[in-house]
Amino acid sequence: MNSELFFESASDERGTPQAFFDKLNEEFHFDVDVAASQDNAKCETYFGPGGVAEDALEADWGGLTCFLNPPYSVAGAFVKKAREEADLGAVVVMLLPVRSDTKWWHGYVWDKEAKRLSGSVGAWRPGVQCRFIPGRLSFELKVSEKMRALINDERHKGLAQGDRYDEKTLIKALVEQTGLPKMAIMGIWESKPDEDLLSGAPFPSCVVIFRKVQS
Repeated sequence: MNSELFFESASDERGTPQAFFDKLNEEFHFDVDVAASQDNAKCETYFGPGGVAEDALEADWGGLTCFLNPPYSVAGAFVKKAREEADLGAVVVMLLPVRSDTKWWHGYVWDKEAKRLSGSVGAWRPGVQCRFIPGRLSFELKVSEKMRALINDERHKGLAQGDRYDEKTLIKALVEQTGLPKMAIMGIWESKPDEDLLSGAPFPSCVVIFRKVQS
């Protein structure tokens, strides 16, 4: 196996599908994408490398209408920042994994101690709206040319083995070494170099909206 694969792993950033974003944008008319890069920004104005602010967690979101699809490994920090900015007047629309086992979900999204009028326990926290997405959303997956070339090279080496070629074993090894899902590995083999890949999320997703709590 090509050892270079060990030094370039997949990111936990999943690009928002354009059609999905467009529907949200029709409703909210976003001013800024607050967790993006030049390659995946959904708004002309964005926070991230090359954007109007490099670090969204340190920037002032200025009471704008914000779209947020955070890197999921640090989702909690972004959700906390989003709540702070919403309290200052921003509207923040977030595409998030449904993670009811995390501290950030219970700290900023769901209040398990709240008692509703029906008498049942638990409610969305003030200023929170949540929309669950049916099924599993397919995200845009950005894979570098170098990564694609290495994955294709491994397949060509395997095919050259003839009867000894075991595609299932190769895919499993590539998934473990690159961090890419099986769907993406197979997509790279089947796609053109400049085609975007779609990867089904390994978790259910939701849209969470933070607004300022009215006193």
